[in-house]
Amino acid sequence: MASRKEQKERLKAERVAKEAAERQETARRRRLQIGAAAAAVVVVAAVIVVIALGGGGGGDDETTSSGIAFSEDSVPASVEAGLQDSPPPWKPDYNGLGERISAMGLPGFSETIAHTHASLQIYDDGKKEPVPANIGIDQATGTISPLHTHDTSGIIHMEADREFDFTLGQLMAIWGVEFSDSQIGSLKSQGDQKLQVYLNGQRVNDPVNVIMPEKGNLVIGYGKAGSFPTDPKVDWPRGL
Repeated sequence: MASRKEQKERLKAERVAKEAAERQETARRRRLQIGAAAAAVVVVAAVIVVIALGGGGGGDDETTSSGIAFSEDSVPASVEAGLQDSPPPWKPDYNGLGERISAMGLPGFSETIAHTHASLQIYDDGKKEPVPANIGIDQATGTISPLHTHDTSGIIHMEADREFDFTLGQLMAIWGVEFSDSQIGSLKSQGDQKLQVYLNGQRVNDPVNVIMPEKGNLVIGYGKAGSFPTDPKVDWPRGL
């Protein structure tokens, strides 16, 4: 039979063990509460970010009440350096074509994955200027931009390895022609000679970043008001 002293020591050991177990349980619960609070903070922050992005009109893209969509800063300043600022007509410029494609973050070329078309007509004081063949297609080096022309019809081909919102400014940069909301080549808005851009008959205020939709009818006109058509007929090739 255990002595009274041994019983006291046993009870003391049991009490110490119980107190240690209670302290461990309390610490465990505190860690769980802290973890849950941190997780809640992360969730709230994520929701705030999603709401902020969602309220910005779909990220980098913006659509006006007229239904015309825009992409912010589609042509970086580094691409604009060295583009042709001469009078029309303008030939395709292949110098640095690959670098311009890369700098604008354009997708790869593909004839089968994403293939859309737009039409472009350019007027200088009522005179229709040519949109040359093989814009964006450098046969000497084999470089092919997903944004290009095949002939002189003004039909713009957008053939990419993924869906992408190509802009008019990107097309002009691939062509190699200086372009802004007030200038194309050497033609600059001054006095009653203005540069105006239209998409499907609607005036565009940010022509560099306007997205070219499927079967979009784009017109760049320089000169006096009324000197060029704003929504001319497009003879779309059969099959497009």
